[in-house]
Amino acid sequence: MYGKVCAQQENFLLNMTIRIKMINLKKDCDMIILSEEQIISGFDCGNADLNDFFNRDAVMYKREMLSRTYFLRHKVSGAIVCAFSFSASSIKTAELPGSRRKKVKELVPREKSLKSYPGILIGRLGVSTEFSGQGAGSQLIDIIKDFCLIRFPDFVRYLLVDAYNDPSILGFYQKNDFKTVFSSEEQEKASYRQPPSELLQTRFMFYDMIQWRNRVY
Repeated sequence: MYGKVCAQQENFLLNMTIRIKMINLKKDCDMIILSEEQIISGFDCGNADLNDFFNRDAVMYKREMLSRTYFLRHKVSGAIVCAFSFSASSIKTAELPGSRRKKVKELVPREKSLKSYPGILIGRLGVSTEFSGQGAGSQLIDIIKDFCLIRFPDFVRYLLVDAYNDPSILGFYQKNDFKTVFSSEEQEKASYRQPPSELLQTRFMFYDMIQWRNRVY
């Protein structure tokens, strides 16, 4: 029992040291593809729905070819710092109101105008509460942008997300240069044929990957 308590105290102190140090995801973590052998367990990002997905449902989604999940594990402590899932998607600009269509296609040459553009949907994204307040979320967004540009350089024009309709969540994505596809909640509800009185649970947001390519190259 004494040895177990000492080990727990040692892990606690190690995690506290890591937190004080401030994490650098690229240097301090390994990015791992979730699989039957490499699972997520005990992850807590402070959101019950996200916790359930990463700890329980992500493997099933992979098995059913619905999404792929990645997680970043700290090289020293072994703690899971953050996780995210991807799935194939697109943005159908032909179905958007005129002003929003122009906004989404702002950086697309006019002669390359299409009715729909390929994208990757960030289906889920969470940062462990142990590492909150260290900028890990924004670092993860940059890692995702790098990852898409390297792995899918020719056919992922947009990063897309259905962000929880919460000011702090929307502010996080806006800080990382995502924009809402629709100009207002009312416009988005109308597009989904959702009654005006109903609460809009998420906001559809986009990031044009041409911006990241131009910045990197």
